[in-house]
Amino acid sequence: MSRTAAPERASTDNGAASRLAAADRARTALGRFPSRGPDAVTVLTVYLVLLLVVPSSMSFAALGSVAGRPASAWALAATIWWCWYHLQRSRPLKAPIQPVRLAVAGLLVAAGISYACAMLRGLVGPEISVADNGLLRLVSWAGILLVANDGLDDLERFRTLLRRIAIAGGLMATLGILQFITGESLISWINIPGMSSAVSFAGVDVRSGFVRAAGTASHPLEYGVVLSIAFPIAVSLALEDHGRSRIVRWFPVLAIGVASLLSVSRSALIGLVVGLLLLFPTWTRRVRILFATVGLAAAAAVVAVVPGLAGTIRGMFTGISGDSSALSRVDSYDSAAEYFSRFPIVGKGFGTFLPSYHILDNQYLLLAIELGALGILAFASLIGAAFWCAHRARRLSPTPLDRSLSQAIFASVAAGGTLMAFFDGFSFPMSVGMLFLLLGICGGARRVMMSRPAV
Repeated sequence: MSRTAAPERASTDNGAASRLAAADRARTALGRFPSRGPDAVTVLTVYLVLLLVVPSSMSFAALGSVAGRPASAWALAATIWWCWYHLQRSRPLKAPIQPVRLAVAGLLVAAGISYACAMLRGLVGPEISVADNGLLRLVSWAGILLVANDGLDDLERFRTLLRRIAIAGGLMATLGILQFITGESLISWINIPGMSSAVSFAGVDVRSGFVRAAGTASHPLEYGVVLSIAFPIAVSLALEDHGRSRIVRWFPVLAIGVASLLSVSRSALIGLVVGLLLLFPTWTRRVRILFATVGLAAAAAVVAVVPGLAGTIRGMFTGISGDSSALSRVDSYDSAAEYFSRFPIVGKGFGTFLPSYHILDNQYLLLAIELGALGILAFASLIGAAFWCAHRARRLSPTPLDRSLSQAIFASVAAGGTLMAFFDGFSFPMSVGMLFLLLGICGGARRVMMSRPAV
């Protein structure tokens, strides 16, 4: 009997190995990573944790501005992982054209051309090191994007990653709410050996007498980008992810909504509204009424509990003509046009427009100056490619949950991209890291939906 069982076990093992090899060949044909070892969702989850848990302003100063940040160092490692996979694979890709991958390649080429021209033209001392660091930062963001674009294997792992983003946004929002209530940063206890912080955690920013929470971000605007990107995903999961409890589904939505109101930030509220406006048309009439009713009730409750908050929020929008931060942004347009005219095609060099020259609270103006028309076109193409992929993913989605999530990532990219016009978002690792992660997820979503696995 044992003699018979042994061949049967060997046959079973060989069959399992054959199926695994076949699955790996299928993944390779689609440009995805093989199944053995950590998958892309695990790598991206570690990146998400490092990005949001380690305070944005903390780094290992001795290692430089890129490798010194744990999230950036992990992103560079992920970039090498992606490159190594494509260098050692033995089969040619048979995957369809990947718009997001092509668009980010265009952005890297534009940055490379700008860098080469800047070096040939000559840079002053401080600009040389930031030009080198700028290219490294761009490569690390592109690596995370490419891992997300190429590494998503199936629908369930796609959903898992988005669930983790929603939970991370809810936890970040909860920290912000606690900062608002206590008036303390609550992260001053974080002391990682070898790391130093560029800002003090002794207190928090204040506007009109209200605390401006920032979570683990270094600035309330960076915090607002995280909330705005996570919010559409959290809403879609709350409405459609019926396999989880209502508390788990709705906690991030409630936390992010309340934190956005308490943030005393125009940008955070604008990002939230952009996301909701793009989700609203896809809902049924019943969901629209329900969400509007519950949302207005929750907002009224927050305003009632915090006296003066309603007037402050209203004043941020009605008094915008006299707001110093808004006026400084408008006044920067003439200066930006003058700087742009010096190197209109290839720009001055990514990262070389130092804050000491002029502070521009608009990342698109900065890109125009640093990468010229070529860079702006490349970045606009990247945003457009992500939009198209998310739209296609929604059209191809096999379930209501996946259709909702595809629309959510479209809305998240729109919200994050909109907020880049309100501050120099590429100078803040948390905001740009979240944006490039979602850009990659948009490309990956289309790939996953095209494979249409059984659910």
